[in-house]
Amino acid sequence: MMTDAANGAAPSLLLDLVNSRLVFDDHVEDELEADAAASTWLIAHGGTGDAAEIRDARAVRPLLTRFLRGQAMLDELAPWTEAITRRPAFGPDGAGWRDEIDPTRAIGGRAMLEWAGLQGARGSRIRPCAASDCQHFFIDTSRANTRQWHSMETCGNRAKARRHYDRARRS
Repeated sequence: MMTDAANGAAPSLLLDLVNSRLVFDDHVEDELEADAAASTWLIAHGGTGDAAEIRDARAVRPLLTRFLRGQAMLDELAPWTEAITRRPAFGPDGAGWRDEIDPTRAIGGRAMLEWAGLQGARGSRIRPCAASDCQHFFIDTSRANTRQWHSMETCGNRAKARRHYDRARRS
C-alpha cells in the first residue's frame, strides 16, 4: 500500500483507532470486535477492510494505546515502523516523498506515520485525557499545546467541579 505523506490520508485513523475500544465497569465497547464491523470501520478510515487489515488493526491497537500512555517503548512498535519505506518521488511538480507500507502492516504503518506527524517542538499533539477515569485520547489543536481533556463538556467540567467542591469544603 502506498500513502502520500504530505496529505496524510485519513488523518483521524490513529485517534479513532486508539479510541475504538473502551472498557467500562459492566461492558466493553469495541468497534473492531466483530469482523463485519471491523471491516466497515477500516473501509471508513481509508482501508480495504480485508482480513489482513483487521488482524493488523487488532494487533497494533493495544500497543499504540500503551505507547501513547507512556506504558510501552517505541521499539515494541518495530513491526510497524519497519514496514514503512520512504522513497523519493519525482514528477512534473518537482520532488517529494512517497511512503510505501507493507500491506500486512498497513493500518499500523499509517497510524505510525500519523503519530510522527503529530510530534512537534512542544511535544506530542496526541495524548490521553488527563481525567483519571477517562480512557479517551485527543489531538491537541490548541496554540500552546496545553489542552488536558478530550472533552471540556465532560471531563473538563467534572475536574473543575471537583476542584471547586474541594475548595468550598476546605473553607
